[in-house]
Amino acid sequence: MARFVRLSYEIGFRHPGWPGNYTYEWEPVSSIERGDVANFGILHLLDHFGSHLDAPKHFNDAGPAIADVPLERFVYERPMLVDAPKQDRELVSREELEAHDERLRNSDIVMIRTGWSDVRDPDPIRYAAEGPGVSPEACEYLSALPELKAVGLDFISLAAYRKIDPEGILAHQILCGVGRDRYVIIVEDIDLSAYPSNAHRVYAIPLFPEGADSSPCTVFAEMP
Repeated sequence: MARFVRLSYEIGFRHPGWPGNYTYEWEPVSSIERGDVANFGILHLLDHFGSHLDAPKHFNDAGPAIADVPLERFVYERPMLVDAPKQDRELVSREELEAHDERLRNSDIVMIRTGWSDVRDPDPIRYAAEGPGVSPEACEYLSALPELKAVGLDFISLAAYRKIDPEGILAHQILCGVGRDRYVIIVEDIDLSAYPSNAHRVYAIPLFPEGADSSPCTVFAEMP
């Protein structure tokens, strides 16, 4: 029987978000405690808060919005984990990824583990504002991998907050397919500290809200 490990975080009121951005609130509408028959409420949730998935529309106005991305782009049969330890504001380089070129060329998702999952809970401010990113050169390499459908990251964004312009913007534009004929899904802010060594399939399942460029998602790995 298959076993599963969740890699995405729960959506928490005090969890880190991109500095200055709206995060998450829950507005109760009906409450059993107040005498109503059931509990329900309204989620006020940024589509880039917590574990989330960037669809091409995020940085590419000609690219598909999240609800228009084909379902098969969210299921990964050949996942690969790459360890690339990073300090504050450092960017994952092309050379670090090219060192695994032979295996990456057969993978449909690469999970880049920098060690920042260990920073998120004890130091959320540092996690959000000082975290690493992926260089534009590395994104050019990833974009050219013929089988690659997605990249998963254990930090808040493909762009390091302190290096958003120009590096972070350009990195997003490359993977979102600006000026090219393919795109790579970006799965941000996931927990790779418990990534199973025998994972043989990964799923990143978003919501499908009409008009949204991206969405929070549930990410989990499947083991035999």
